[in-house]
Amino acid sequence: MTAAAAAVEILKLEGVEQAFGVPGAAINPFYRELKNVGGIAHTLARHVEGASHMAEGYTRAKAGNIGVCIGTSGPAGTDMITGLYSAIADSIPILCITGQAPVSKLHKEDFQAVDIATIAKPVTKAATTVLEAAQVPGVFQQAFHLMRSGRPGPVLIDLPIDVQLTEIEFDPETYTPLPVYKPQASRAQAEKALGFLLEAERPLIVAGGGIINA
Repeated sequence: MTAAAAAVEILKLEGVEQAFGVPGAAINPFYRELKNVGGIAHTLARHVEGASHMAEGYTRAKAGNIGVCIGTSGPAGTDMITGLYSAIADSIPILCITGQAPVSKLHKEDFQAVDIATIAKPVTKAATTVLEAAQVPGVFQQAFHLMRSGRPGPVLIDLPIDVQLTEIEFDPETYTPLPVYKPQASRAQAEKALGFLLEAERPLIVAGGGIINA
């Protein structure tokens, strides 16, 4: 199957049921597979920044949700930066998928061939431009692992149009999500924290959005 079809299959296997976005030239092969594979509803946004906030709201709405937003190359990715920043600030896992110019055209100032992975790195847990089609399944698998592990947060995957269209070997029946890493306090750490609370004259707990959402 094409790498784009494999990516859609992985979204489904990771539990994605809803996506938000705006089609455009460089991401249209992915959109075609989204329709052909089926199983994921799509909401057309009026603006790609809006799609990133819609994805964030979808994640917040129910425990276990992963909001997905999709856009074309260039300005679609840069429009998502505000949504990515909002998500990482509040520990919200969302997946942003952008189209990209062909691999051979990168670094040549081709039409909308912006280095979105570098731009998005400070506001994501990971941002990757996939240069080899066979790596697409691994990159998507790792993205879901990162979004859910430790402190949750957003990830951006940038897919050149020729990478999306390349045929790869992928078997959805043997795909397994990576186990989620959830760090836990040791007994000694928990006892020390409780000791501080018990010794305090006016103990104060500042509970943020994560506590409210939980």
